[in-house]
This record gives sequence, structure tokens and C-alpha cells, in this order.
Amino acid sequence: MLHYTAPPVPGGVELAMAAQAAHLRQAGYDVRLLAGRGDAEIIEELDSRHPEVEQVTRALAAGQQPGNFDDLRSRICHRLQTTLADRDLVIVHNVLTMPFNLPLAAALLELRRPLVAWTHDLAWTMEQYAAYRKEKWPYLLLGRPQPDVTYVVISRQRQAQVAAAFGLSSQQVPVVPNAIDPLDFAELGQNARRLLQRAGALEASPLVLVPIRVTPRKRLELAIGAAAELSPRMPGLRVVVTGPLGPHNPDNRRYADQLLQLRSRLGLERVVQFLFEQAGSDGVHPVRNTDVAELYRISDVVLLPSDAEGFGLPVLEAALARVPLVCADLPVLREVGGAGMYTFPLDAEGPEVAHQVERALRQRAARQRRRAIRRYSWPTVLEQTERVIGAAVGP
Repeated sequence: MLHYTAPPVPGGVELAMAAQAAHLRQAGYDVRLLAGRGDAEIIEELDSRHPEVEQVTRALAAGQQPGNFDDLRSRICHRLQTTLADRDLVIVHNVLTMPFNLPLAAALLELRRPLVAWTHDLAWTMEQYAAYRKEKWPYLLLGRPQPDVTYVVISRQRQAQVAAAFGLSSQQVPVVPNAIDPLDFAELGQNARRLLQRAGALEASPLVLVPIRVTPRKRLELAIGAAAELSPRMPGLRVVVTGPLGPHNPDNRRYADQLLQLRSRLGLERVVQFLFEQAGSDGVHPVRNTDVAELYRISDVVLLPSDAEGFGLPVLEAALARVPLVCADLPVLREVGGAGMYTFPLDAEGPEVAHQVERALRQRAARQRRRAIRRYSWPTVLEQTERVIGAAVGP
């Protein structure tokens, strides 16, 4: 069971803390959130803007020993002991390394519970907080490692600063970076999220989007052939075809069946997904125009294998979404898209299409996106967080 305390003013640290608590809950942890105000269990004295807390902070900045420090610390400690009676671990963000509520920092050390100090900032190394850099209590709460506290930092830069200031080795200061949810950032709606989840593509790496109808001239067998070439090297690859069956030709159903048979023959049922397969009993296609726009925003590559187009709107859509485009070398697509597309000849087969997809994925922006997701998405960061929790709580 975990507990958090933190300054409740909306900002980067508070948003990171709230997201961390939410993801730990989803992972099955019993998490409670404490703060002085905001969307949490409230203990007013935890608020850095509480009048008595502000009075203490101003006095310490002026080099004075505030007379109400011990009373405030004692009150906070009593409230925390009662509130945290059933907690196995306390995680605090910036409380032990920033001077905004030193009575709270002192009270936390009296709880005699495993304590993790999540360190976003370190006042001891910041010139704007030089007034708090004094070699006496309670200032040394900020400048010395406290007993039975695990200090966690959000970057290697902070690791070096904390290790140097506290006289610790880097191994004693684990790095757990802030995380980002790429689906939230892209404002992926609930329907698009459900479509990807049912397709097993919610955490695709990479995601190749094929935003076209299922009809023979779209040559979707090339997308399947490219997937067969790429999937042994890219186990996280997912190819998602968004369009319905073309409405005007009964042969489209036969073509769709041929595509599904090809997919099955190549063992790509998990890799290549046709969203028309998610249509309900009423036959209504489950994908809306807004869903497609959202899927563009989270895709790594857009693939357009058609052998004929009158215009090629996906070329413009991919450009607006800033997603690299792989397409057949059609004059109209060059007219619409200009330079910068990754093209293959009209008579190309799967391996040549796959080669262009790989080229597109090597584009700098695409590489940076994959790196950000690989290192800083929640599944990776949550795993690191759980290792810290396990080490702090012990067997």
C-alpha cells in the first residue's frame, strides 16, 4: 500500500505525481493521495501556501529560526501517523529536496516508515534557493541524505547532482524518468482506442497505418507482403487497414476473403488487422472519420500501396499529421505530395515495399518518436517504478 504527499499546486511535478498514482492503481497497487488542497485527501498543513507554512518558509529564507516550526511539525506528524497507519510505503515528490514545507519534511522522517523521496529538483544546487543552503538544522534536511530514505531522481543529470551533494554513489540514487502516454498526448478518443485494443495494436511498435478501402486496386496484398518481410525483425509491428469494403463492387467481398486467406497462410493474424472485421451484426463499419484522423496522429508510417489514384487524399492527411508516407510511384501522388515521400515502383512486391517502410522509420523524426515511446512510455517507466517500490519495501 502506497501513500503520496506533495505540494498540490498544479504544475509539472504535480501532473507527474498524479499520473504516477493513477498508473500504479491500474497496476493493482492500493494508492492514496494526500495534499493540502486539490483533488486528494486533504491535510491543510501539507499545503505550501498554508499561512503557517509560508511564515516558516519566509523566516528560514531570512536566516531566522521560526518559533512555530516544532509545533507545526508535531501537528503534521500526528495527522500523518493517523492517516498513514495502514500504509506500507510513503512516496513524496520534491518534499525532501525543496524548501516549500520543511515542517512536513521533518514530520515525514518521524514516521519510521519506508520513504521514497522522488526528486525532480534539488534546492541545494540551485542559486535561487541559496538562502536555504546552511549547515544547520532544519536546512540540512535539504542538503544531507536522510536515514532510511530512498532518493529517486528523474534524470541522469539530477542523479549526478544528488550524488555529489549527498556524498552518495550513483548506484544509490536510481533514475526513474517522467513518463508520457503517447495515446493521451495524441488525444486518441475512446472509439479509436477500442479499435486498436481489439486489433491488438494499442502498443504497436511500429504502427503502419493503411487508411484506404478494401478493393483490388488498393493492392492490400502488398501491405501483407511487407508485413511478412518486416515482422521477423520487428516483433511489435502492427499493420492496420482502416477502410471498409468498397461499396460498389460485389467482388470486393471476394477480394477481402482472399486477403484474409493470405494473412492466415503467412501466419500474420496478429500483425495485420483489417478494422472492417470489427463491424457489428448490423454491418456498420466501426471506424469514423474522426477515428482515422486520430490514428494518423499515433502512427509511425502511412502506407498507400494503390496502383491508381485520382488524387490521393491520404498523402495530404499524412503530411498534416507529420507522418512519413510510403506509396507507389504514381505521377498524381508526386503531384500532390511533392518531394519527401518514400516510393516504390508499380511492379514492386512485398520486400521492396518493406524496404521503403524501413527507410521511412529511419527518418529522424520517426526515430525520435520511437525512442521517446521506448524509453519514456508508461509500461517502461512503471516497470522501473515497481523495482524501486520493491527495493524500498523489502521482502
